[in-house]
Amino acid sequence: MGLPGTGSTNQTLTFSAAKKLAGKAHTSNLKEIYNETIPSNVQISTGLIFGETPPTSVTTTSLYGLFPVSDPTVEYVEFYVQSIGGTSYDANTGSFGDVGFGGGDEAQTSGPHGYQLVLTSSYEASSSNPNVGTGFFVDDQVVHQSNGGLQLVNPLFGPQTGNNYGLTIYTAHPDDGGLQIPTTSPIDWLVDYQNGIIFIQDYISTAVPTYARGFIYIGKSAETMISEASSSSGGGGSGDVDGPGASNDNAVARFNGTTGKIIQNTSQVRINDSGFISSSAGGHFVQALTGLSFTSSGSISAKTTVSGAGAGSFGSITVANSTVISNNGSITGSGLATFSNTTIAQGAGYKAAVIVSSSAITTAADAGAIPRMVLQGTNGGGYLSDFLISVSGGLLRVEELTHGTWSV
Repeated sequence: MGLPGTGSTNQTLTFSAAKKLAGKAHTSNLKEIYNETIPSNVQISTGLIFGETPPTSVTTTSLYGLFPVSDPTVEYVEFYVQSIGGTSYDANTGSFGDVGFGGGDEAQTSGPHGYQLVLTSSYEASSSNPNVGTGFFVDDQVVHQSNGGLQLVNPLFGPQTGNNYGLTIYTAHPDDGGLQIPTTSPIDWLVDYQNGIIFIQDYISTAVPTYARGFIYIGKSAETMISEASSSSGGGGSGDVDGPGASNDNAVARFNGTTGKIIQNTSQVRINDSGFISSSAGGHFVQALTGLSFTSSGSISAKTTVSGAGAGSFGSITVANSTVISNNGSITGSGLATFSNTTIAQGAGYKAAVIVSSSAITTAADAGAIPRMVLQGTNGGGYLSDFLISVSGGLLRVEELTHGTWSV
């Protein structure tokens, strides 16, 4: 409100503030808000934004009370109120528009008009804030020196009636006879809840604040909430089950750990929209199913082709409907192997119950590779025994094995 050349005029300051609130830049005092075309706004980082919503209802019956009790985000605390140097003047000196005019409207003497809120020296001993003793939640912390790390909760978070979020200020400690300075006091005071600054329009020596009580935010910032959500779920959301931030298309999801709350990507095993399963790495069950290696303690019923170059170990196998089982290695198991309705390669379509062959046999000289079959039965004495069955010279040869020893 200075004279030309001595400072910004009231018109300039008013226009600048009004246009900023309207989301416009201030380029000329001759332009109305609707004439400004350049956008503007107030910048703020996620580290200064409340990440959790303060409760609507709070009480002031218990100092250092936490709200809500189960997962607190605000705390009712006490402050020292300290004057700020360089803010002393007589606000009623001069006339409007003159240099030095302080905008007062009450008879007064020169005194400080700016005050700062400070957590008391006993804050850490008195508080049950989960964050007490860390960051800016420490003894003698000046609120504005935290640069937004420590903020008061604005009454806008409370209801329109019965709102307890408003800051109360006192001439001395209220337990020692200090008087509350009401919002209707002639000192006309204002409080900035973001930085903990109190401005007094009219300095009156009998109404100087020295203590205050109000609510501070102790919850997580938006920055922290975003960071925690990203680290716990890889950016995949914050539902009951968290997953990675990215996955392979058609990949199988598996649980990660034993909590039942986290799933992980399985890039090597895929199931496409048609139901086909594929694998991109060795040792997985998909390759096992195609014959590389497969072990089963139960029974397997198949109506398709089971093939491969590895070994298969089964409890029992039941095969039907012209199914062919081929294995260049071996098929072993302690259970029953039943082959039915299987077409042999030679024989004009004759059906065989069991086919025992080896791709290693090409000439009669490959006698060592001739496959043999062992059957269990009773011998001439009526005792249970094992019998080796083989073919040599076109004749079927049956040889009783001695104590389970294979003949060579």
